[in-house]
Amino acid sequence: MRDELLAYLLGDLSPQEKERISERLQNDPIWQRELETLEACLKSQEADSESNSLPADLVDRTCSLVKRATHHGSNSLHDSLHKAQASLTESHEGAVSPRRWSLADLTIAAGVLMALGMLLLPAVRESRDAARRLKCQNNLKNLGTALVEYSERYGQGLPHIELGENAGSFVLDLAESNLLSREALYELLVCPSSPLADAVFAGSARIHIPTQQQLDQASPEMLALVRKWMAGSYAFRIGYRDKRGRYRHVEFSNSPNAPMLADAPSISVAGFQSPNHGCAGQFVVFQDLSVRYFKQCSPNENTNFFLNDDHQHAAGRHIRDVVLARSEADPAGVTHAEKAEKP
Repeated sequence: MRDELLAYLLGDLSPQEKERISERLQNDPIWQRELETLEACLKSQEADSESNSLPADLVDRTCSLVKRATHHGSNSLHDSLHKAQASLTESHEGAVSPRRWSLADLTIAAGVLMALGMLLLPAVRESRDAARRLKCQNNLKNLGTALVEYSERYGQGLPHIELGENAGSFVLDLAESNLLSREALYELLVCPSSPLADAVFAGSARIHIPTQQQLDQASPEMLALVRKWMAGSYAFRIGYRDKRGRYRHVEFSNSPNAPMLADAPSISVAGFQSPNHGCAGQFVVFQDLSVRYFKQCSPNENTNFFLNDDHQHAAGRHIRDVVLARSEADPAGVTHAEKAEKP
């Protein structure tokens, strides 16, 4: 009887059996009393189950307990457990509300954030600098590839920089020969870790690649400004003088020891090095399209990428005297900006 009534209360009977039990309950007082007893037992058990359920904020109060224990040191963990046992019960005494922050909480949080900042910021900065160096290296590689294609197409070596022209004129040769579009050159000519990149971003400098007609018609002041930024962040190899003092152009030899382009130097940097990459060094691309990074502007004690043997930013003194010149520099050793300022 009890098993049947219990199944009846729990709904575990088929419709036919449920109907049979219902008829029996209507006519049998003993079955009725037994049903009432079972119902009372089930209700009591449900109430006990509800009273023993875990409180909703148990996790918050447990974390609060552990934090207080660790704050006072590992030796006092046992004492803290005894003192804060009430925090794990339904009573809210001793529990820390998630909405309330003490001065100690704020101090700890600030310390954690400061420690994370000290750990993460250098890594973020290093990652950013590495990405910029890689972009600069790729820029030089792409420009060098265009110069090699120019040499192969015209069979006359690298673009010629004549006396009276600025070193950045090679950019005009690349654009006019359609080896690189002007839009592509605007991006490739800016090293992302150069002062020029900051100036371009701020709107105080702008690279402009003119046509030959625009150069011929420009005023002296505008011509000096255009030539200054024509080659962007980079320096291009100019020619040399032979034993008779005649100016010669650079031949293309596909040599891994013949530089073509590099991060441009600045007179404001000690040793006449490049201000790019935090003045820590410069990339140089060679005729075999290898790109190497040099911390000093001299690959050895006897040479300098940016000065000739007479320590001038001008044409080399002989065929092995390599000089990579800034955009506005003339092989004769006078910048076009200086020429524009002369009466």
